[in-house]
Amino acid sequence: MNKKSIILALAALVVMFSGCSKQPSPVTDEPSLSTDESIDISKLVGQAPLSLAGLVEFSASQQYSPLDSIYNRPPEDMAGNYVVQLSKSNEIVNLAEDVTTFVQEKNILAAGFRNGVVRMYGGGCAAVQAASEPVNSVSWFSDSPFVAVSSGENDSVEVFNVRKCARVRVHEVNSTVDVFTLSPRGSWLALVDKARRLWVGPADGRLRRIDRFSYKPLSLTFSKEEGILMGVDATGKMIMWSPLKLTRIFDQKIKGGPFKSVHADGPLLNIVTEKGDRFQWDVSKRLKSPYHESDNGFYLRNGVLVYRSPRNIFSKKVQFKPVSFVVDLSPSGKVYRVKDVDGGVRYYSSVSGAALDGVQDFADWEKVRLGLDYGFSGNGREFTLAVPIAQREFQRLYCRYIPSKGYYLWWKKVSRPDDYFKSRGSLPRREGIAASAPLAWEPLESKKNDIRD
Repeated sequence: MNKKSIILALAALVVMFSGCSKQPSPVTDEPSLSTDESIDISKLVGQAPLSLAGLVEFSASQQYSPLDSIYNRPPEDMAGNYVVQLSKSNEIVNLAEDVTTFVQEKNILAAGFRNGVVRMYGGGCAAVQAASEPVNSVSWFSDSPFVAVSSGENDSVEVFNVRKCARVRVHEVNSTVDVFTLSPRGSWLALVDKARRLWVGPADGRLRRIDRFSYKPLSLTFSKEEGILMGVDATGKMIMWSPLKLTRIFDQKIKGGPFKSVHADGPLLNIVTEKGDRFQWDVSKRLKSPYHESDNGFYLRNGVLVYRSPRNIFSKKVQFKPVSFVVDLSPSGKVYRVKDVDGGVRYYSSVSGAALDGVQDFADWEKVRLGLDYGFSGNGREFTLAVPIAQREFQRLYCRYIPSKGYYLWWKKVSRPDDYFKSRGSLPRREGIAASAPLAWEPLESKKNDIRD
């Protein structure tokens, strides 16, 4: 093959696996992200927002190429010169870049951006524009008609009506805002300024100063029914107020401080101490339990808003190298040694075909000749390294399963044409290399168990 034809073949393969310019590199299915940096907020105001499930689904479709593309045969010169590896891991979806903060509850999410825009998904309007940039903090709940935003130098909290996409109040307290929160139904807003003064009042009305924290506040939340406002400071002092009566009604010291961070999830507080210890505190039961942290969900990573799904999906990597197997037999050890398609070396029993661990080296290795379908025989038994799962004209698709590494697929030129699929949409796996071992077929599509379902 001359140099020009190799370049053309590689280019064709890249196009085949990438699909469109927004999809990931053919070498790996790690998610990529492209965004419109020239967003015009006036075009978003008043529009119905995309659902949160729709945002995740659309973003995933732009970042992961369809797995069914494994059945697309390559240019003739590339058959046998590359391998596709499919391995399972949690689906990672990049949702937006230049994100500075976000809040997510149930099926709604609001994300604040470096340019002062707050985008909303799952309710309200599509976006609002803060007075300054960047957006520093956002408070919003699924049952609230308001979203509260701080931006720029944190000299105020803006309140927007998400049903009308309109700013309805700007709360200024002659100081820098330190922390603030809306109540779950949007009835109340509470904020603490740099002087640690606590201000409470209607979200779209006048705030009143009702108390002052002795130490830095780390958490400020309302109860689900909005009848209690709770704050926790760095020493572990927990205080409760009545937002209706604007009075303190209870206080308690949580042992283990000083604290570095406190995050409330209903009546449960996830606490990290200055020493790095982590635990959860149940406010209603006054009980300490292990710290709760989910690996899945939404998080920020270097300015990118990311969703990690509990779905285990197949990710795809392409290795540009000739497909190769080398098999040797040790008659004394009754062992086959296989230099595999991934370059690794594995050992199998020449009696049963079962995988073997901790095999010692032998001096009597003999080369084994492979058949056209990567099969071979010995002592009256049949063995195979791959399963043909499809053929398109003169190219056949093979699959090999390697435990802990996944599935390896490649196309090979054959002498007789055909056109078939075996269990399209599923991949075969077997234990060991005995041809008589039963095949189990695993679907390409993962079970649906995340925010899109």
